[in-house]
Amino acid sequence: MASTDSSPRAPRLLLISYLFPPAGGIAVQRMLSVARYLPDLGFQVHVLSASNPGVPTLDEKLLDSIPRQVRVTRVWSPEVPFALRQALWRMAGKKPGSTAGEPDPGQPPRSSFWKSVARRVFSPDPEVVWVPFARRAARRIVREQKIDVVVVSAPPFSSFMVGNALKEEFPSIRLVSDFRDEWLDFYLNTFEFYRHDSIRAKARVIEQETVRRSDLVLSITGSCVKRIRGRYPDLPESRFRCLPNGFDPAAFEGFQARPHGGPRIRVAHVGTVYPTSTPRYYLDALESLEPGQRDVFETHFVGRITDQERPYLQGRSAHIVERGFVPQAEAIREMEQADVLLLNMTDPNFASGKIFDYLATGKPILAISPTGGEVDEVIRNTGAGWLADPSDPAALRRILLEIIERARSGSLAGASLPEKVREFSRPVLARRMASELQALLSAPGVK
Repeated sequence: MASTDSSPRAPRLLLISYLFPPAGGIAVQRMLSVARYLPDLGFQVHVLSASNPGVPTLDEKLLDSIPRQVRVTRVWSPEVPFALRQALWRMAGKKPGSTAGEPDPGQPPRSSFWKSVARRVFSPDPEVVWVPFARRAARRIVREQKIDVVVVSAPPFSSFMVGNALKEEFPSIRLVSDFRDEWLDFYLNTFEFYRHDSIRAKARVIEQETVRRSDLVLSITGSCVKRIRGRYPDLPESRFRCLPNGFDPAAFEGFQARPHGGPRIRVAHVGTVYPTSTPRYYLDALESLEPGQRDVFETHFVGRITDQERPYLQGRSAHIVERGFVPQAEAIREMEQADVLLLNMTDPNFASGKIFDYLATGKPILAISPTGGEVDEVIRNTGAGWLADPSDPAALRRILLEIIERARSGSLAGASLPEKVREFSRPVLARRMASELQALLSAPGVK
């Protein structure tokens, strides 16, 4: 007897994310949350990721956060291991993580040749070697699973080439392109390897094709959305949306402040230290204090420190502890023992993903970022701590002195507007994502 069940089937989503657990770090959290929470919101989720990504860190515990019903396909690629990639980037003429315009006098003249070769082979990014393998697997998944929506998250931005190919071959699918970083103005200018005319030219072509083929373009801040939207004024504003990063409340279940037992105020920076998250302004401000005041602080760096930023930590009078990369659960324990959480972001258009984990702790945040920027807005709206502009060392020094006084009086406090913090909970953001996807699926015709 034929079934009489006429209920509509769950929409089927293919999430293409080169970075996915067991890859570690903040970059995997956004798409992990999509895979984790969208099944409970009525979506059947498939994930396509790299089986051997060139990443510096792994966090096997994150695999426990992937729901059993989520199907994950991992595709091999001729990937360059991260350590070897670092060596190749040095060969290309700069130290990894170096910014544009900062020469490395230790490099021989022939490095310019290898720099050009590396940039032309690995264009628009080293992960481009994964694209043909991912494209083949994605086509198979779309056909076999009858996928309705494809979400592609970048960086690496070469992943957008996979989504573009799918949209061309399967025009009825809905394509969502998620920019976790703004590409042309921020990414290409922040990391020296990518600052090359050939890479920039290719990036422009890929971004234009991506934005024009997409049914929806997402990015992490209003400023990023505005930048991307500004390059395509002929496209409807409704195609562009801001979906901020957030925090996973499940990761912070049982979180509680734990006394570290030390005599000093413990300041913790959790996450990678790279040029736009440089700690030099904070460390310079510490150096400006009287020795007795400076000695009150102990700063812990939990996470990877790029070669370019490491010199800023060396030769300091301040008490500095380097922990290196640790799994997320251990990083959270580090935050439990911190008195103050340190956030550095020199670009006004970005709010680093770590700020949302910081908010989840309820600990006070010391943010060093431009006044009027995205970080400033988050700090002001949540009442989560202090913000000093990097160009105002006197203001930062005053804040450090205030922290000393508050610590002595027992009045160090975190976010004063917890209801605003809850807006950045990943389940809340997942509901926003689901709403956007449902709107795409219910829209008549193909855009």
